[in-house]
Amino acid sequence: MERRTLLALALSFLVLGFYPVLLQKFYPNYYKNVSRVHATQAAQKAVVADRTLRSSDELPASKDAVFKNEKLRLVFNEKGGVLRGISFFDFTDSETGAALNLALYKESESSLAFLDFIENKTIQAPENYQVQTNGPEVVLTSEALAGLKVTKKYLFHDDYSADLEVVLENSSDSPIELRYELFAGSTIPPRHSIDNQYLASNFFLNAGGKNILKHIKETRQGRDVSSDGFVQWIAVKDRHFSIILKPKTADAFSGMVHGLGNRRAATSLISPKISIPARGSTKQEFLLYIGPNEIDKLTPLGLDGLINFGKLDSIGKVLVGALELLHKVFQNYGLSIIVLTILINLLLFPLTRVSYMSMKRMQLIQPQMNRLREQHKKNPDKLNKEMLELYRKHKVNPFGGCLPMIIQMPVFIALYVALSKSVILIDSKLLWIKDLSSPDNVPLPFSLPFVGSGVHILPLLMVVAMFFQQKFTQIKMDGQDPALESQQKMMATMMPVIFGFIFYAMPSGLVLYWLTNTLLMTFYQLHLKKITLT
Repeated sequence: MERRTLLALALSFLVLGFYPVLLQKFYPNYYKNVSRVHATQAAQKAVVADRTLRSSDELPASKDAVFKNEKLRLVFNEKGGVLRGISFFDFTDSETGAALNLALYKESESSLAFLDFIENKTIQAPENYQVQTNGPEVVLTSEALAGLKVTKKYLFHDDYSADLEVVLENSSDSPIELRYELFAGSTIPPRHSIDNQYLASNFFLNAGGKNILKHIKETRQGRDVSSDGFVQWIAVKDRHFSIILKPKTADAFSGMVHGLGNRRAATSLISPKISIPARGSTKQEFLLYIGPNEIDKLTPLGLDGLINFGKLDSIGKVLVGALELLHKVFQNYGLSIIVLTILINLLLFPLTRVSYMSMKRMQLIQPQMNRLREQHKKNPDKLNKEMLELYRKHKVNPFGGCLPMIIQMPVFIALYVALSKSVILIDSKLLWIKDLSSPDNVPLPFSLPFVGSGVHILPLLMVVAMFFQQKFTQIKMDGQDPALESQQKMMATMMPVIFGFIFYAMPSGLVLYWLTNTLLMTFYQLHLKKITLT
């Protein structure tokens, strides 16, 4: 691959990859989950009651109630009726061998709050719920507060979804009008340094006849972001998993994200105004999804809009689909990534050849170009005319080395994003690699500064491969400026080091792709280097 293209890719990946590593070094408490910034009450469009964050001391384990099915283990707490723990039985933690746990923060908000004033008084959200589990059902019932009782009933299915009913009962002799806020949850704590860039709140809505997935990154304490319209559903997600809340009724719900500080936010649905008659009740229904960001799991529920690979979404989805097809053949995602990389390189090989041949032709005419620069150094117009004539005579396109690589970059970037976010790589193994969705780790008998007690071998192999690629495939042009030649040699050494820093904390599946691509490009360019042009 041409060095200018490598540099462009390096700078692009630097923002995506190295920034989270710096965050982990400078903000260790965020990743260790040992601190929590308490949010203040927001007073913008509505008054939200009982949004004081509770510490872990106020969520005692003795108040926990556990629900299990074949897919999930969920821990509810009577304080606020919150969901405080999620484990996925189909996914394994590569370090512990246990079911993968999202490790939700120990402290939480009330899962439901009321908005607006009634008779100049704020309705307090329930502080305590009675939690009952019975087979696929989980029922949370609050004590009547100011004549209002809240019941939340979950009916879990065999997959990762559940039907949720919210019932509000008015036990007073007067009608009540209110809005309520139902929380999907707060920001999912990152499990790896790379996860930080994928943590987001989402609004899915229809605007101008188009479905739009909005990514909300606001986390500043006391800052609120409204959907400014009705939403079809909301989500809290990380790189691999999501908690999604979707109204099933015809009522128009809006979305809200509350910044909690410390890079966290709470995401909720806000109901329209509801009138509950005296001694009467109202019920609203929702779809709840707690599971992996897999399109085959989300599509039947109408939630496939969550899967989005950005500007290159269509290319990314095609590549993930191809990876899954290869997995059916090879039964191993590591091998499938290697084969997919080979297929992509074969497909793009004509462009690679065009780029390299263009550089070879530039090599042939380099002495003539230097003579023209010397002859017409005081006449730029004459120099440009003579250079164009030289290019035409030898059929050289001065942009021929760049354009093919620019065409290839969308494929490389789309595959980068797809491999970074694909939940299918969790638990996937290859040789010493225990989990292709995480950095590979080989324990050390001692601890090193900035490295710790384990080392990532795959990125180091990639650095070595890139170093030899730069060394073996460098084209030396006759008459080349010695200063420029020295600069190229320095770049040939620095480029692998830069990529090593970028990819060191990346998922091993992504590093495996880049290592395979580097080896293939080395062999291709060594072969092309032997071709003699006349």
